[in-house]
Amino acid sequence: MSPAASFLLFFSLALLSLARAQGRAPHGLAYENPMAFSPSAFDFFHPNGQKPSTQNPCAASNCSPLPMAAQVEASLAHQSKASSNRVGAGGIAGIVFGFVFAVLLAMGVYYVAVTRRANLTRANSVQPDA
Repeated sequence: MSPAASFLLFFSLALLSLARAQGRAPHGLAYENPMAFSPSAFDFFHPNGQKPSTQNPCAASNCSPLPMAAQVEASLAHQSKASSNRVGAGGIAGIVFGFVFAVLLAMGVYYVAVTRRANLTRANSVQPDA
């Protein structure tokens, strides 16, 4: 296809897509429909409306009081320890050099394969008798 024909084709496709484009739909808070909350949802989003009794908050649910629950001793399985094995600058340099070596090796293998293929096709071509 000639460059002029391909340019005409792309230009016409671009013109058609621009002609069919629509404006953005109206959006924002002014275009939202109001919605009524159920009483339980209103209570969830406005927790200060009903204050529970602060004298004994665990009487209804039979939970443990906060000071007793906060004094649990940590076990060794749950303690966080700092990791002592880090990858230093030498490790990062090794990773980078290893990646570069792998890329160069792949490029070398590709070059050898292409060169051998070219030499084989040149050797197998029919040469006239001299």
